[in-house]
Amino acid sequence: MTDGTDMDDGQTPAASQQNPDGRALPEFMGRAGFERELLDNSSNLICFCRCGTIEYVNTRGMRILRAKNTDNLIGRPVIDLFDQDASFLFAAGLDKFARNDEGTLLKLQSLDGTWIDVNMRVFQLDCVGAQADPVYMIECNDISRYVKASEQTLHREARMARILETITEGIITIDEMGTIEDINPAALKMFGISKQLAVGQNIKVFMKADERANVDDAVARHFTTGEANVIGGLCEAEAARADGTTFPVEITISEIDEGDGRRKYIGVMRDITVRKQQLKQIEFLAHHDALTGLPNRHLFDDRLNQALIVTDRRKSRLALMFIDLDKFKSINDKFGHEVGDIVLKSVATRLLNRVRASDTVARVGGDEFVVILDDVGENENAAQIAQEMIDTLTAPIEVGREKCEVGASIGIAMYPEDADTASILLACADEAMYRVKAMGRNGFEFSMRPIK
Repeated sequence: MTDGTDMDDGQTPAASQQNPDGRALPEFMGRAGFERELLDNSSNLICFCRCGTIEYVNTRGMRILRAKNTDNLIGRPVIDLFDQDASFLFAAGLDKFARNDEGTLLKLQSLDGTWIDVNMRVFQLDCVGAQADPVYMIECNDISRYVKASEQTLHREARMARILETITEGIITIDEMGTIEDINPAALKMFGISKQLAVGQNIKVFMKADERANVDDAVARHFTTGEANVIGGLCEAEAARADGTTFPVEITISEIDEGDGRRKYIGVMRDITVRKQQLKQIEFLAHHDALTGLPNRHLFDDRLNQALIVTDRRKSRLALMFIDLDKFKSINDKFGHEVGDIVLKSVATRLLNRVRASDTVARVGGDEFVVILDDVGENENAAQIAQEMIDTLTAPIEVGREKCEVGASIGIAMYPEDADTASILLACADEAMYRVKAMGRNGFEFSMRPIK
């Protein structure tokens, strides 16, 4: 089988033209004036059919169909070359295909069984002097590579879609003006919105109202100076759901250059509400008593030092109370630590109810509490508050069916009279509390002398 390059100079009469294997071309082709070179040099499969039977196949067609010679093809029904699923189309006649100018996508089977995706176009020939049966030219363009590439693209897109569906971070694609072009399921769930409503809106719809102006400024600065201080970095912001509620997010923004000066931006967002709550809880526990929620010794020390600075600035007076509960050990011994914990929480609540918001109540030991009375004024004011604390603490505390009774020994130190530092002031209050213990408990005493 040759490829047609050994042909003569084309002067042979058309009626005597031959196929590449030496067989004469169909008579109707000669009369129609077809040139063999044109057919054999075509990059597509071309065959001629009459009454559904193949009468001619060009060189490219022979190669596509893996035919060793024309005997493998000439005289065969053309329908044998196509997928059986298309048989009902061929049964309607080739003239039905001829009416479709865009062609028909079909699967063609070569003689070795290989399936080839083709776009088939059919032309009915007007052959002068030909027999009554119409002649059709079938042209098939091999699109296997394009179909394969398209299938790979579809598979890749489907795979990416599945990945995006499983990603817990919200992913939003926007254009240069901030218009949302795409949004993944995680982001839709995060913001409580449907994709139909989200796409086409400006990204600012997902931001707190007081932060939207900052976005406009950043976009304007990016266009005028090229500065994009949020691109590529990690930042935190307050986002807004569709229902108006807000939550903290962590955002990473990437820029995609699409050419011609056009850009797109991809924002990856993570809801960090739980993390913020955990950090807040850790920070709280680092400075507060886990049982009562009161400031612990560390936070108390800081509060006392700050209070002394403010007192000096105001030239006012401050009272520090050191409180040790009476009879608390017997409650633990008799009823257990669970009951004791409930009593301690009740004591904390009662103490808080006897002070102002500017004052501080802290737990610094098992049954030891301290109170900072800011800008207390005269000693009598501190004495009155101490007595109120004793009265409220001596009232029975009901725990289930049990009634627990405690008292309080309170030592009071005044600043600046009793001490000039926080540590000495605390020691003065502690010394006064022990004098109350020695005198019978359940009372209060002021510091009698500075402790050096």
